Amino acid sequence: MKKIQILFILIISTFTCFSQGITLIENQPAILYSLPKSIIQIDIELEKTNQKPGMYYAYSERYLATNQIVLEEKTSFRLKSALLKTFPVADSKRTYIIQPNAKSALNQISVNEKGILCGVNVPCKPVQSPDYISVYKNNEPLKKNALLPLGEEFMMAGSVAKLAEGAAKQIYRIRESRMSLLTGDLEHAPAEGASFQAMLDGLNKAENELTELFVGKTASTTERISILVNADTVKNQIVAFRLSAHKGIVDADDLSGAPYYINIATEKIKTAVSEAKPQKAEIQTINTIYPAKASIELTDGVNSLCNISTELPQFGVIVPLSADVFGAKNLKIHVDPTNGRLLCIEK
Repeated sequence: MKKIQILFILIISTFTCFSQGITLIENQPAILYSLPKSIIQIDIELEKTNQKPGMYYAYSERYLATNQIVLEEKTSFRLKSALLKTFPVADSKRTYIIQPNAKSALNQISVNEKGILCGVNVPCKPVQSPDYISVYKNNEPLKKNALLPLGEEFMMAGSVAKLAEGAAKQIYRIRESRMSLLTGDLEHAPAEGASFQAMLDGLNKAENELTELFVGKTASTTERISILVNADTVKNQIVAFRLSAHKGIVDADDLSGAPYYINIATEKIKTAVSEAKPQKAEIQTINTIYPAKASIELTDGVNSLCNISTELPQFGVIVPLSADVFGAKNLKIHVDPTNGRLLCIEK
């Protein structure tokens, strides 16, 4: 929270803000404030799948009667979900300067940490920083195959085919043991429920590890990535990002990925020409925004994935406050820093 009474800007040489024609002179006091614009943030959730073939994949159909196997090591990506939201930043094209005047209430102008106007003689609300990029994984990575629980006959054979046969036989023995456990055919079956479940889990785990030697292993992780889109023009088919099935998120100009688009549509604001006399140039005021209502949509070019309705201040209309407002001594002006809208005036 910052309440600026007089901001002294000392610069080495004269600096000009070309967007507004603002000139700051060395050793001359000035008050600067910016109106907000909205950045579009896309929160993407990707599913990353790693596949690794088993060492005995060539014998899977012979011993396990299945051809649903992993034949090569590869990584693939799939879009699981997407979420749209916006957050404000200072608009360099709508940055203004006020010359300090001891008799003016504008000396009590308030801006937040980003330099965005919050009002006059009012505290600023803390700014929430957006999450730009964050990644998390919800599964364990691929592990190396453990030693096979085979007897001396198979381990000393020195043949891959013999080892595969031994692994298959061990799978069938585990299945028989599990069936005996479930049907109660074991002579010394565990009476306690926890012991029974522990034994059953152990058999299932052992069978799964041995089966992966034939059919391969597939492990999935989930990644969350935030992508920022700077929307300065109202148009459709803005390439927000590209998704490659083998590389994941790639640059917007990388044609190896399928494009995902942002469509922006705004409501046209009707403005009328005022018949009031224009204010004198030496009378200072502050500008606010009447933000434009907008619809933002994320598509893959065919299907709409998600959309939001919001307000985009960069497409709104600048509304200067009347200079007559600033005559009160205890003046308080509240401005919404997220969209630049005038909230209320207290005198």
